[in-house]
Amino acid sequence: MTILNRIRRWAALLATTLALASPALAQSAAPAVPAQAAPVKVVSGVQYELIARWDVARLNQILTTDTPKFAGITVAYTPARNAVKLYRVTYPSVVPEQGNRPISATGLLAVPDTADTVFPMVSYQHGTVYGKEQVPSFPDQSPETQLMIAQFAGQGYLVIGADYFGMGASKEPEGYLVKGSHQQATYDMVLASRAVLADLKLSDSKLFLSGWSQGGFVTLAMLERLEAVGMPVKAATTASAPADAFAAFNGFLNFPRKIDASWITTIFILNVFSFENYHNMPGLARALLTDETYDIARKAYWREPFDPAAVPTDLRKLIRPEYFDAQFFANSAYGRLVAETSAYRWVIRTPVRTYYGLTDEAIRIEIGQLPMTYQNAIGNDKVEAVPTGDTSHRGTFATAVPQWKAWFDAQ
Repeated sequence: MTILNRIRRWAALLATTLALASPALAQSAAPAVPAQAAPVKVVSGVQYELIARWDVARLNQILTTDTPKFAGITVAYTPARNAVKLYRVTYPSVVPEQGNRPISATGLLAVPDTADTVFPMVSYQHGTVYGKEQVPSFPDQSPETQLMIAQFAGQGYLVIGADYFGMGASKEPEGYLVKGSHQQATYDMVLASRAVLADLKLSDSKLFLSGWSQGGFVTLAMLERLEAVGMPVKAATTASAPADAFAAFNGFLNFPRKIDASWITTIFILNVFSFENYHNMPGLARALLTDETYDIARKAYWREPFDPAAVPTDLRKLIRPEYFDAQFFANSAYGRLVAETSAYRWVIRTPVRTYYGLTDEAIRIEIGQLPMTYQNAIGNDKVEAVPTGDTSHRGTFATAVPQWKAWFDAQ
């Protein structure tokens, strides 16, 4: 799907209050069961509500029909064995970049509908989306979450997923690649999910982490936080992870590839406005973006009605010329924030596999290998980079998921 088509659908979502931004999303059926009459409140302000029950047939349709349409590639998945109950979790959190300002956030808890009471748990961190509700706790609108539910929860895993601040039912502005907030949202989601599980008389036996694209970065950032606080993680995986935003962004600006995705411009839009809002730096976006594109970019970030044809697909039409000077970019207020946006430069203790595609239009091979390269450089062998072949950005994710599960099953 081209960037203009994506943005047109994004604009339609805003105008109609619907969040259906890709044809694959329309394949989803209505929830199989009605939501609970009222959310159930548990400890410390956490509450949850049943939003759906997906049976085995629905899960296998995701694996055999819906995911190939979304990813553009056919992958062999292990069929689902059990139905799954889906809960939307609302939980309190704080914004680290703003003095731990209290907020409310949302996420998904998917529970295998079986007689078991103890399950392994996967925390899935979602990729870049344009609709506010194309996130885990609105699973009908999130094809990537659907795949995780079908492949993992449909085979006896708990699946959780934070919507991130500003997404889902959150009232905040989006915090795209705002590292501290991503770490807080995901950490608090684990705690909230365990509180809900306790109320359901269930528990998790071991915790795994996975994420794709933006969610790959979030997964590594989350792992850094969990290791720091001593929360055990059995293993972690990523696909197409931009582990170092400064390296990735310099590549887009100064060494563009012929295969670079046309939607890369939206990454800069979402990120610079997120940094401006979360780091309280008025004027940051205006300093980066051209006068001609600032207003349309601002509307796109805030999900206001806009003309999608006015959003450039060429970075040189979106960003001021001086930012294509590597030294200027590095020394700019925006560049300094981007340089702090990395998630691999600590001594990783958890086994990690980072999956990367050889023809990924968003993530270079070297970016996909970077966490392993860095850890190897300090003598650490905990991180392994795994190629998925000549796969696109979505194809890398679709190909990696069953490999994630096979590796987790063996832990």
